[in-house]
Amino acid sequence: MTDHARLPLSARSQHIVVDMQEVFATNPQWGFAGIYEIVPAISRLAKAKPKNTLWTRFISAHSAEEAEGAWAALYRMWPGATLSAGAQMDILADLLPLTDPTAVFDKPTYSSFHSAALVAELKRRQADTLILSGVETDVCVLGTLMEAVDRGYFVVLPTDALTSSDPDGHRQILDVIPRRLKSQVFCATVDEILEQWS
Repeated sequence: MTDHARLPLSARSQHIVVDMQEVFATNPQWGFAGIYEIVPAISRLAKAKPKNTLWTRFISAHSAEEAEGAWAALYRMWPGATLSAGAQMDILADLLPLTDPTAVFDKPTYSSFHSAALVAELKRRQADTLILSGVETDVCVLGTLMEAVDRGYFVVLPTDALTSSDPDGHRQILDVIPRRLKSQVFCATVDEILEQWS
């Protein structure tokens, strides 16, 4: 629960669903069953504000040989998560009906801001606050969060709509980041967000 009575939410706030994809649910190397536990909470947010909801997809490299630098090292470690190995990049089937295809943005890195189209869409919508749900709290969500703050956005983390394959990493991010960036990053439940988001 946030330490602040009011969250920085307005009609300009945008909900970004980060990487709720089959690769993180069923892939033998990257998948984890815990991803399904947050689907209901994400669905509630997306259904409540469909026109304010954006979706990202992490798109793996075709192979380690086609990746650069540290990314090549990552895909050498996880070859089963590459496109050539058949990794599935689709949004989870339970969430797919909620997506607007024009509001789905692909990225090859952790941060959602690597998508120029997403950056342009946030500017077009005059976004001021970003609600970040999805996976993984301590990887792609964290990468997006830090760049969002650098770009001047407030960030709200819905604690029941985030998860990670590393439970300790998930808990540490939710504990440390809002405490260290207390004027910029806020934690709240989906209930609290929906109660305050007009």
